[in-house]
Amino acid sequence: MPFPRTPIDTAPQLDVAAGLVALLCDTTTETRCDPQLEALTLAVAADLPVLLWGEPGIGKTAALTQLATALDLPLTTVIASVHEPSDFAGLPVVGDDPATQGVPMAPPDWAVRLVRAGRGLLFLDELSTAPPAVQAALLRLVLERQIGSLRLPAGVRIVAAANPRSSAADGWELSPPLANRFVHLQWTYDHDVVVRGLGGTWPRAVLP
Repeated sequence: MPFPRTPIDTAPQLDVAAGLVALLCDTTTETRCDPQLEALTLAVAADLPVLLWGEPGIGKTAALTQLATALDLPLTTVIASVHEPSDFAGLPVVGDDPATQGVPMAPPDWAVRLVRAGRGLLFLDELSTAPPAVQAALLRLVLERQIGSLRLPAGVRIVAAANPRSSAADGWELSPPLANRFVHLQWTYDHDVVVRGLGGTWPRAVLP
């Protein structure tokens, strides 16, 4: 005959865990010498497309989020690897008289929102997991800011992030035509920054 199990009260452990999570979420920033963050901020200010190379989980996305907040730019994140080429080249929309009016290429909703805002930070994440056909479709977006029949305004900055092929999920080599359109920055893990950040203080992006 099996013995009855005594229920375990997990409430105290959950309360401790919730307290730790709350402490991690309570963060602030400070001005700190961070060459890679300064280089990123300078490239964004100069309106140069930037590509951040780094291992997964070392804070590339968090740095972009903090940069957008510091520069007061709305952040739009697009995961390149989960999109089709037509999502960047534009989706054909047949009108009433295509023989006369042609077939316009409709842009995606996130591009329309960026145009309406007139400014923003477009973050193309997971670029090295995008297949070659998607990389080809991104060429015109990165160089000419053209997506379908829509052109992104000058107030939109473009930043991308990629993992090395050895650590990317089903990674591809970045095609030379696309790679040549970016300023490449190696994003590395800084022990001191992480230790201080886990204590609640992260470096602040300052416009050079």
